[in-house]
Amino acid sequence: MLDFSRLQTPDEHGKVLIEPSASTWGAAARRNHETLRKSATLLLGSTLSEWRRRTRQTIMGRDDVMVIVVGHQPEFLHAGVWAKRVVAARLAAAVEGCAVNLVVDHDAPRVTGLAVPSVRGGRASLSRVAIPQLPAGHPYEFMPRQSPQSIANFERTIRDALGERFSASQIPAFLEGLNARNAEEGWVGQFNAGLGAIESTFGISITERRVSSLPISPLLVDMLLNARHFAGRYNSALAAYRQRYRVRGRQRPIPDLRVDSDRCEVPVWAYRANEPRCRLFVRRADAVVDLFADDTQIGELRADVLEREGGLDDALAGLGGWQIRPRALALTIWARLLLADLFIHGIGGAKYDRISDTIINDYYGVTPPDMVCVSATLHLDLPYGDVTASAVRTMRRAIRDLTYNPQKCLKGGTDIDPLLEHRAAAVRQSEVLRTRDPRNRDARRAAFLEIRRLSRALVAARPQEVEEREANLARTLEQFEQGRMARTREYFFGLHDRRSLETLIDALPSQDGLRV
Repeated sequence: MLDFSRLQTPDEHGKVLIEPSASTWGAAARRNHETLRKSATLLLGSTLSEWRRRTRQTIMGRDDVMVIVVGHQPEFLHAGVWAKRVVAARLAAAVEGCAVNLVVDHDAPRVTGLAVPSVRGGRASLSRVAIPQLPAGHPYEFMPRQSPQSIANFERTIRDALGERFSASQIPAFLEGLNARNAEEGWVGQFNAGLGAIESTFGISITERRVSSLPISPLLVDMLLNARHFAGRYNSALAAYRQRYRVRGRQRPIPDLRVDSDRCEVPVWAYRANEPRCRLFVRRADAVVDLFADDTQIGELRADVLEREGGLDDALAGLGGWQIRPRALALTIWARLLLADLFIHGIGGAKYDRISDTIINDYYGVTPPDMVCVSATLHLDLPYGDVTASAVRTMRRAIRDLTYNPQKCLKGGTDIDPLLEHRAAAVRQSEVLRTRDPRNRDARRAAFLEIRRLSRALVAARPQEVEEREANLARTLEQFEQGRMARTREYFFGLHDRRSLETLIDALPSQDGLRV
């Protein structure tokens, strides 16, 4: 259904990527719904359709509602990611269903601060407004609630950075949401409330579901019980992807699962509060399944307990606070098979989920459900130059040529003509040695060193040439950085003013355009 060759980031302000055509989405969602509702694939003694019914009943409260799913970490989303939420809400309304965002709060933050561009005197600079964060590798779910004083400091710093652009941005609404949340929900709850406060002003409604609070999936139990078989299919799918798309290295796009003589990795994180995440390994010995967080054994589970409905939840209660959560591919496989009627990806997720398609087909024996892709580009209204990366490369080459081939760059004169002549003679001598006496390494090296010495002497004789070129490069680099800072699409969508976001919303498929 997806034409992956079309999954290219829009490069102009206000442009969107919708793949495939939005007019096909309603039919795709209904097709997925009917196909998965009838699936007789067996999993842990029940059919896939039965597990799907139970999962949707638990999460949504009913099984008959159409569920449109997106997902992302609770981080400052750029407009391209936000576009998925807008379209999910519209599609859900078109099919009389519900839009759900899977809050990937078991992921570890890369950066929790907010990048804010400032404009002073017609020049842009970048500030990073910090949010108190966890040590590296610790999941979002443990980030504490920010106090009113912390949020006030956050607001003051952003206001100072944005200046007069603050009031026109969506940051005031976002801050109102941060302050309105209950203390027990921590930073993730505050953040979701901030997003909701912005979206409510545009009539957008998304149901948030934190992955850390979702019921443990039967797919996860099956992975633990059949770790080696699953790892084989998983790694085979990765190998096929790498071969097809000429990807080198066993770490790209994601690492293979490690399979040792006595243990096998599963695509799952294991962690406890106030500790970094670990990879989960399984050792199966007849009726016993041993779990390891990296090299630390964290539990011994009985296979018959795991196979019993609710058995994994019962077993984990005795693991000393250890939590196990699916990694990226395992999470999207679960969402596509057991929750979603249609999963809306961004570009990166859609491309990587080709691996999931292979696993769904080869391991579970299920035709992969259709998925779709949305992305967009919005630029902030910032001053920028038109210096290109190509121009920077040209200037760098010019400086390099001045160092190694000064005869091409320096205009002759009485101060350097003798040096130019001597260098030309040294080059001729080097060429003679190369063609007539190539094994005379000592003579050839001496000629090379003489050319280098004369090149340095030429540059030293015209220091102003070097200074001028380096000054030009510095100015060009500064202009290039200004342009890159201004033209990135990565800024938090809440930094945009309402008119800019309405430009994006108007470019996305309407509810009527999604109703088929």
